[in-house]
Amino acid sequence: VCTGTDMKLLRPSSPESHYETLRHLYQGCQVVQGNLELTYLPADADTAFLKVRGGKTPPGGSGRGSDRPLTPVPLSQDIKEVQGYVLIAENRVSGLE
Repeated sequence: VCTGTDMKLLRPSSPESHYETLRHLYQGCQVVQGNLELTYLPADADTAFLKVRGGKTPPGGSGRGSDRPLTPVPLSQDIKEVQGYVLIAENRVSGLE
């Protein structure tokens, strides 16, 4: 279970910290208590943190700048339930994993 966000379409003050916040919130999350908002992601954003189908990932998430050792994760850690709304808008990424 993880906490959702309530920023709607507010522009983040720092795009890099916004991405890291989203990655931290949703990595390995199956149930979002609140809203799932994916906004203002840059074109090179790695969205693999939204869906992990097993294998290895660094603790705390997989993403740019992570030099942590790889550790096994359980199968099927993708998001299964959102208890609020889902907002996907104003992104530069070509797709979500």
